[in-house]
Amino acid sequence: MPFHLDRFCLSYKEIAGKDPSTVLGMRLSGYDSLKTPASKAGFIKELMCELLAKNSEGVARRVMLECGYMMRDGVSRCINEHKIKRTKVLFEKSKDLKDFLARLSKQGGGKFMLGGNSIIATYHRCYCGSVSRAREEIPLTYCYCGAGWYKRLFEEVLGRTVTVKLVQSIASGADECVFRIRGVR
Repeated sequence: MPFHLDRFCLSYKEIAGKDPSTVLGMRLSGYDSLKTPASKAGFIKELMCELLAKNSEGVARRVMLECGYMMRDGVSRCINEHKIKRTKVLFEKSKDLKDFLARLSKQGGGKFMLGGNSIIATYHRCYCGSVSRAREEIPLTYCYCGAGWYKRLFEEVLGRTVTVKLVQSIASGADECVFRIRGVR
């Protein structure tokens, strides 16, 4: 999923309580007019550096997690309701959590394994349309939107609150993206 500036701004206002254009030392308009992967990735890298410079790392991570988690009318969504519904059906057809994760892995894209009270999700390529073709490393904080995406998906499918930790990401220089989803049992 690509980055959406409107979702970032709404998330920042919700988490930090301020309009990001009054706090971050950069011009936020114009992202949508950027055409090349390099220019989009450059904007996102600069935005993440400003986010981290003007906020604690915890606030920055929560802002990006909310970007991937939120589902509100009129705001671009990272995860759509169709994906959630399809995954719920897959879960309902599964005999247990281990079977569900095996079925989810077969759908392609990622590998899902059960590790105690956690699901380990691993991807061998970046699925973010805004940074996946970037040649420069993006701060790890940016990829917390993926953690929010997983949080929304697994909370909706499992019917319980989960926490998601981003372990590593391709965009920040790792060979694969790894997320740990806790509270699944």
